[in-house]
Amino acid sequence: MTVHDDGRATPALDGNVLAGRLGEVFGVDVTSARVICVGCGRGQCVAELVLYETGMGATARCRGCGAVVLRAAQIRDEVVLDLRGTRTLRVSLPAPAV
Repeated sequence: MTVHDDGRATPALDGNVLAGRLGEVFGVDVTSARVICVGCGRGQCVAELVLYETGMGATARCRGCGAVVLRAAQIRDEVVLDLRGTRTLRVSLPAPAV
């Protein structure tokens, strides 16, 4: 939980909350996608990230070191992603139809 200067508390969520927002961008479920944290090098699934949502968007932090791994916000008809805390993001594609 994050406590703001004005006393408001923002509860910590898990990365599953990002499924809808990132699914719209990538067209696949990204909760099982693997990210590598720039801060500590930890590999983890997006679903494992510690997520904080505000009116501006979402901030996902590494469960290992607490560094910001990604930020996501919707601005009008666009989703804006800030991935500067992510060394790599590996998304598995669905199997091709036979």
